[in-house]
Amino acid sequence: MQIRRFRAPDMRQAIRKVRDAVGPDAVILSNQRLPTGEIEIVAALDYDGSLPSSMASKRPSAPRAEQYADPSSDYLERIERAKQQTAPKVTAPHSEPTHQNASPQFNMPPLAEDKEDPRVEEALSIRNNDSAKQLREMELELKNVRAMLEQRQQDAVQADSKVNIVEQRAREKLKGLGLSDFVISRLIDDIDLKGREDDWNRLLAHLADYIPVRSSSSELKGCIAFMGPTGVGKTTSIGKIAAQHVLKHGSDGVVLITTDSYRIAAHEQLRTFGRILNVPVEVVNEYSDLNEVLAKYAHYSLVLVDTAGMNPRDSNLERQLLMMKRARASLKKILVLPCTSQRQVLKTVVDVYSQVQLDGCVLSKLDESASLGEAISVVIEEGLPVVYIADGQRIPDDIEPARAHNLISRAVYTAEHYSQLYGSLKYGS
Repeated sequence: MQIRRFRAPDMRQAIRKVRDAVGPDAVILSNQRLPTGEIEIVAALDYDGSLPSSMASKRPSAPRAEQYADPSSDYLERIERAKQQTAPKVTAPHSEPTHQNASPQFNMPPLAEDKEDPRVEEALSIRNNDSAKQLREMELELKNVRAMLEQRQQDAVQADSKVNIVEQRAREKLKGLGLSDFVISRLIDDIDLKGREDDWNRLLAHLADYIPVRSSSSELKGCIAFMGPTGVGKTTSIGKIAAQHVLKHGSDGVVLITTDSYRIAAHEQLRTFGRILNVPVEVVNEYSDLNEVLAKYAHYSLVLVDTAGMNPRDSNLERQLLMMKRARASLKKILVLPCTSQRQVLKTVVDVYSQVQLDGCVLSKLDESASLGEAISVVIEEGLPVVYIADGQRIPDDIEPARAHNLISRAVYTAEHYSQLYGSLKYGS
């Protein structure tokens, strides 16, 4: 007797495989579901109703995972039931009928040719339709999500591009004022630019907030020393401030002091101011002490000290700085910075004179400068308060207390004036 095994995803396909391979006379000995989920059918060909000697004398061992179950036990049970029932052989419709005394056996039932149960077909159709509908809905939803994400990405790119253009234009205009990259980056980071016409005014207003100015709005009083390199306008600034004070309060209580004993007749200009204003002038040299002179006029309301103008690399500058360090604590130190100098030169001056703990600065020569941004950047970066701004040689008119918004307005005006003058730049437009 020949035995063959057939596997299929389900029972119907397994029976069809048996019928196609063996024929309608095949006898099914056993069937089982494998661990893989498939159906295995054991079928016999030329079945004679008895077990092979090898199968009768040996029981099958427990199946391994990679083996298929031995159909012997199922086969014996089926033979026993067949003998009790004496069931006739079942054949296909076109096969010959069997005799009643034929050996009991299980023949493979006839298999319909490509016919499905209408109810099964209907159920499968409904299920397939539902699955296809859900799949289409999921595909549509995914398309919508993808379109939304792509639109958001496109909007973000456009927004970034617009912001970059707005920031670039703002940087160019701020650069036209002469501001440093540090100050410009700080402004751009602090202001949310909208691409509107008021962005420029908002930037300028915020820039004005950065500028440190003297907090008190009252006029300058007490002992004040004006320091700085040669030719920055120290003596002229002292003459302007002294003249304003004399015009307002009279000449009593005002004294002018100079420590410049290095240049020939360096104190003559200050003496000329003293004679015009009718105020005393004192000269501090190697034979006198600054603190003694300051103590002599301690009761005066305004004591203005003019120091020697020296290059930051001058060896005599250390002596001047040492004199200021040893001066009375009441002496305020004001640094005069010309707006005509380069930013790096101004920073060097501030670094050198910061040894004496500066109390503020005067921005001079605004009328001679082509750009105020360099000086503005230095005072912002160094945190040096601006006390006065001086913009001419007229005494006492061309000096005034510093106001941040006025200084920014002057910076914008200066940039526009020189852009029109040379026709090459368009600052602040």
